[in-house]
Amino acid sequence: MKIIIRKSVGALLLAATLTTTGHVLAQRVEATSTITTSEGTISEFGPQAIVIKTALGTEPVRYISSETTNYVDENGFPVSLATVTSGLPVTVFYTKVGDTLIASKIMVKKSASAPLTMITPATVVATPTTVAATTVETTTTTSAGTITDFGTGRMIIKTATSPDPLNYLYSETTTYVDESGVPVAIETVKSGLPVTVYYTQVGDTLTATKVVVRKVPLIEEKKTTTTTTTINK
Repeated sequence: MKIIIRKSVGALLLAATLTTTGHVLAQRVEATSTITTSEGTISEFGPQAIVIKTALGTEPVRYISSETTNYVDENGFPVSLATVTSGLPVTVFYTKVGDTLIASKIMVKKSASAPLTMITPATVVATPTTVAATTVETTTTTSAGTITDFGTGRMIIKTATSPDPLNYLYSETTTYVDESGVPVAIETVKSGLPVTVYYTQVGDTLTATKVVVRKVPLIEEKKTTTTTTTINK
């Protein structure tokens, strides 16, 4: 019975050992990861991700980066993140977990300085624009007659050439002068005075621009003396 018990215990210990060893081996297999490299040019760079345009792929590849991601040059010396910009050629060392690519190291390569292409600004030639000038012609006409009515803003003149009196409008810009060109007070302008009106016509409206007040002609009185002589015979 002891022998059987010992063999049973030994068998149990062997089975437990094999089970534990198999479990450890299984854990080691699951923890094993493969580091892959990919070369390309940085098309986008951020604090948590880097997008690489490769020559093999048509679409840019996105890699996750973190504080543990190392940035080095081709000689293995650390590179400051401030110098990592879009357009630089790089080699990305990464591992794949599901569909996620995690960058563990990024080797920044030297970029040949591309010659600057000078863009000559286009010469803009100003084309002169011809603006048609609008000429407004104002014709000033004169009319001589006698004032028959002089009111606020208008005056009526009786002329020898028109059977009906003519109505003229006037304003503050209308000037009043005598025959010598000396200004005349508007208070002295009244009905019965002979005048010459300078005016413009817009449609049927006559607007006086200047009024020349003429002197009233003097009426000479002629006296006839008749002498009667009576001869007494």
